[in-house]
Amino acid sequence: MSYASKYIALAPHCVLKRLEEPCLYDIANDELYEINDEAYQFLLKCSRGEDAVLKQEDEEFIRYCLAENLLVLSHTPVKKNGNPDQSPIPSLRYLEFQLTDRCNLRCRHCYIGEGFHWPKGHLRQDLPYDTILEILKEFEKIQGLRLLISGGEPLLHPHFWQINEVLRNYAFRSVLLSNGALITKAIAKRLRVHEVQVSLDGMKEGHEAIRGEGTFIKTLSAIDYLQEAGIGVSIATMIHRENLNQFDSLASLMQSKKISEWNVDLPCIAGRMAENRSLWVSPGEAGPFSRYGYGGGLHSSEKDSTCGAHLCAILANGKVAKCGLFSQEPVGSIAEGLRHCWERIPRIELKELACNCAIIDECRGGCRYRAKLRGDIFKPDLFQCYARGVLKGGEGDDH
Repeated sequence: MSYASKYIALAPHCVLKRLEEPCLYDIANDELYEINDEAYQFLLKCSRGEDAVLKQEDEEFIRYCLAENLLVLSHTPVKKNGNPDQSPIPSLRYLEFQLTDRCNLRCRHCYIGEGFHWPKGHLRQDLPYDTILEILKEFEKIQGLRLLISGGEPLLHPHFWQINEVLRNYAFRSVLLSNGALITKAIAKRLRVHEVQVSLDGMKEGHEAIRGEGTFIKTLSAIDYLQEAGIGVSIATMIHRENLNQFDSLASLMQSKKISEWNVDLPCIAGRMAENRSLWVSPGEAGPFSRYGYGGGLHSSEKDSTCGAHLCAILANGKVAKCGLFSQEPVGSIAEGLRHCWERIPRIELKELACNCAIIDECRGGCRYRAKLRGDIFKPDLFQCYARGVLKGGEGDDH
């Protein structure tokens, strides 16, 4: 292949990242490619618009990148990001970003719920717009991959549309987590996120049992509007007492909507779920339903740590925690800086867990918050034990 009179450039949706290893990140397709130092230096020159010197052994690598639309050919230099900063180790790759605790629904299983982490007398909290902009800059600077824009319902943040307009200026993937009830055709067209994860917790009866009357059709319409607008859609489903007989129908619905990622999980008894325990399903009952989920996955380098090795959460009150579930145990305030708070996040190694099964490297102990609810953060997450067949129905402690 001849590249005469043409410059090799990174595709518009690709950026270089300096994580534990040098990487090329495809933001649009959420694919992370580890590369060696030689490939990194070559791609760095391409990103600077320099005419990189080609070696014969580079040919196969370049052909592959062109075929995968990671590189493009241009008649003029294309300058992109410079040499990225080195990430902290371990790298913070995923940021759960709770913009607000405002919500249009009162879901019966919501782990936040009134009083879960709100100060007494404060019913609504919104991260200030200027603070949000600083966080976006710092997350990009420390090599973040996915920004998970959460709430409450993020669309209700007073400055949501200003935030929306700047998202594509940053070198990470933006994912909006929404209940879908507020997403109209017009709103879908305005969104500048790469993906929206919509909560769908059953067919009509199951979904509305926890999210309220009339929400099912709004959620289905939101999925259609987002797909028509060219925005990727993933689905999150919580297993609860009222949707156990609906998963086959849900699976057919996912197929008909051509959903590429379906996350199926078990709610924790926290927030409003503590008041609606009749909806809860034991790990022994719920575990087998996790097989319905598919797609997705994490770009992880930490093989010896439990969940959250590359994730933390910023709460609507400005505190930083291991994840949203650990909001009552913040490690600091975002005013101290994201990197400083990230370096304080407590980490648990697999060898510290009270697990001795053969697949611990695969499940990594499951959710530490669910384990903590059983009285010991080092215990196994029974939901994962049943989901992966380590325990069968009737075995072990199901509480």
